[in-house]
Amino acid sequence: MNSESFESESALDPTQAPPQPLAPFEPAGAMTPDATFCRGLWDRFGMPEHIREHSRLVSQIAHGLARAGREAGAAVNPNNVLACGLLHDIAKDFTIRHGGNHAVLGAAWALEATRNPVIAQGVMHHVYWPWAVELETAFLPLAIIYADKRVRHDAIVSLEDRFDDLMARYGKNESIRARIRISQRQAEAIGSRFSSLLGTDVNACSFDSGRLV
Repeated sequence: MNSESFESESALDPTQAPPQPLAPFEPAGAMTPDATFCRGLWDRFGMPEHIREHSRLVSQIAHGLARAGREAGAAVNPNNVLACGLLHDIAKDFTIRHGGNHAVLGAAWALEATRNPVIAQGVMHHVYWPWAVELETAFLPLAIIYADKRVRHDAIVSLEDRFDDLMARYGKNESIRARIRISQRQAEAIGSRFSSLLGTDVNACSFDSGRLV
């Protein structure tokens, strides 16, 4: 399972999640990189074109959620969300070729480059959020998780289509299939939270050009 991760954190049952942690803060010196900076990191770490396109679409969806969320009163910086979406798979090709956890390594690379723990947290937990699904303190990582689960390779799809594909490609045994189902339930719960906040069914949105349409 090199190209898609269902690490140990994915084994956590969301119904048994521990209490929500405090939201991270941005210390002095933290930066919110723009798309040009993020693309420079793509070049620095040799990100392949297909992962770049996947990341662009994830950032498009997550940024759309963040902009709509801020308009609805959520405490979120859409520019942080945009950057995190662009960087969430920064280490994926490296770990495919050399081994390791792409979320953990990517978070370390993102933190080193930006000094922004908010962005690093989103990269670290873009596969699965091991705490309660609460937008008030975890908007950014939850937006990235949801967006990532709406993009199959380089196409925006429904959650059902995305998880059907994951099951077909990686569901080699019952343990893996169980983790995929847990991840799907969490993605559905996240979608429900966003739908409630924004007053629209995000699962029915196409996110064309980042808009909730």
